[in-house]
Amino acid sequence: MKEIFKIFAIIIAAFIAMLILVFKPYKSEVVDLKKFTEYYSETTTVEDGGGFELVDGNFYTIEKEYKIGEDESIEGVPLEDLDLKQAYEIPKLESYVVASGDTLGGIADKNGISLEVLKANNPGISNNLKAGQKIKIVKSNGVFYKVRRGDSLFKIALAYKIDVDDLRKYNNLRNDNIRVGEELFIYNPSEESLKRLTRSGSVNRTTVQKNFTMPVKWAGVTSPFGKRFHPVLKRYIQHAGVDMRARYVPLMASKDGTVVFAGYMTGYGKIIKINHGNGFETRSAHLDKMYVKTGDRVKAGQVIGKTGMSGRVTGPHLHFEIRKNGKANNPMNYLVR
Repeated sequence: MKEIFKIFAIIIAAFIAMLILVFKPYKSEVVDLKKFTEYYSETTTVEDGGGFELVDGNFYTIEKEYKIGEDESIEGVPLEDLDLKQAYEIPKLESYVVASGDTLGGIADKNGISLEVLKANNPGISNNLKAGQKIKIVKSNGVFYKVRRGDSLFKIALAYKIDVDDLRKYNNLRNDNIRVGEELFIYNPSEESLKRLTRSGSVNRTTVQKNFTMPVKWAGVTSPFGKRFHPVLKRYIQHAGVDMRARYVPLMASKDGTVVFAGYMTGYGKIIKINHGNGFETRSAHLDKMYVKTGDRVKAGQVIGKTGMSGRVTGPHLHFEIRKNGKANNPMNYLVR
C-alpha cells in the first residue's frame, strides 16, 4: 500500500511540475542596466516608469524577451508581437474637385495636409490647375505607395525614413510578404524623402550600397531590426540588430577588417567586433566559440567563430549588428544574399 502511495505522489509531483513549465515558461532575471546599455536601446526615461519594476539601486526586474523556436516566422514578425489588438483603420483616398482660383497650397491647407503629401499622392501634378480637375486627397499625414518589383518593406521604410514596424502596424500586416501592385499607406514620412521620391517615383532609386556578405548560411531572421513589442513590458524596445537562425554553425566575417574586440560582454555573451573602415563595424554575438583575437586581420568569408547561445538568450542563434560611426543600422540593408 505504501509503495502505491509513493508512486501516486510521484505522479502528482510530476504533473504539477509540468503545469509550472507550461504556464510559466520564462524566468524573471535581474539586469544591471549600467552594464547592459547597447543590446537594447531604451526609448523612454527611467523617471516615467518605463514598465520596469525598481528592485534596488540601478537594477530592474524584467522578463526574458523571446524564445527561439521552430514555430517562429522566418522573415516576419508574428501577429501577436505587433500589438494589433485593435486593427489600424487605414485612411482612404478621397477625391477633391478643383474650384476656380484654387492652388495646390490652398487645397493642402484646406484639407489639413502638407503640400509635399498632396504632391506625393498626385504624382506629376502641375501647379496650373483647372476648374473641375480631380485631385486625390488623404486627410492624414501620409501617402499611398504602390509596391513595385524589387521592393521590400525594409527598402520602403528606408526610403521614406520611417520605422519598418510602423509600416507593418499602419497596414495591418501579419508578416513581411508584399505583392507587386499592392498599395501601402506610409504614415508620417519625412518631407525630405517625399520631395526626392516625388521626383524619382521609386524607392529603388534610394539605395544603400550592399557590400557585406552573410555572416552565416542564410536560414531566415527570427527577430528583425527596429522596435519590437515586448510581451511582458507591454511596450516597444529598440532591437539594435537582427537575430538570425543559426544553431551552432560556422560564423564568417562579412567583410575585410580588423578585430577590435573578441571576448565576453554582458547581454551579448561571447562577441566579435570587427572594424571594416569608413566608420563601419560589425558585431556578432551569443557565440559558442571564437577563432580570432583582438588585433587579427580577417577576410570576407573567413570562418571566425561558431554560433551558440552565450549571454542573455534562451536559444541558439546569431545576433548580428552593422554600425556606422557607432549608430546601429538595419543589417538587412547592407547584406548580400
